[in-house]
Amino acid sequence: MRIFLGILLIIVLGFTSCEGRISKTQALEKDIKEFQDSVSIQVDIYKPKNYLEREVDTTLSNGFRVKKKAYTDMDNSILLTKIKDTINYQTYYRNFKFDILVEKDNKVIYNKSFDKEKANKAFKFNPNLVKGSELYNFDKLAILNAIQVDDAPRYINMVAIDVMYAIPETDKVSHHKILINDKGKANFIQTENY
Repeated sequence: MRIFLGILLIIVLGFTSCEGRISKTQALEKDIKEFQDSVSIQVDIYKPKNYLEREVDTTLSNGFRVKKKAYTDMDNSILLTKIKDTINYQTYYRNFKFDILVEKDNKVIYNKSFDKEKANKAFKFNPNLVKGSELYNFDKLAILNAIQVDDAPRYINMVAIDVMYAIPETDKVSHHKILINDKGKANFIQTENY
């Protein structure tokens, strides 16, 4: 009978001591999770932070003069978010506009301004592309990364301007060339994507 009472006492103590308590590690993990869920700090980052403008005037050996101007579009940007610890980083990458003016023999033959919408149309960035295609999401996420005059001597009766669009924080890049002939007709060519 003593053995039976001893076993019964051990079983009762075993059941009553297990109240579903959690270990210190589990409690700490639970508290950290609750803290992360309850505290949210948002940090807004703008790239570029301030208005930027760059104008370049180039006279080529083939008689063309090219003026190009790129400047920050302060009203349009793309938003990329990243949460690290309890901080929500919201990075606004501002789009750029650009103007191209081409002269031949002191006569303006081409004068166009491009914003994101016009660039999408010219460079064939459209929303109908299949996910996984090279230019998928370029219509929404790509921003102007570079624009420069190609001064190679092989262009005798035309001007070549290299334009590069990229999606920030990725390795997705699209290179294009704008060819403007001596009559002012422009041809937009996609040269490379990766």
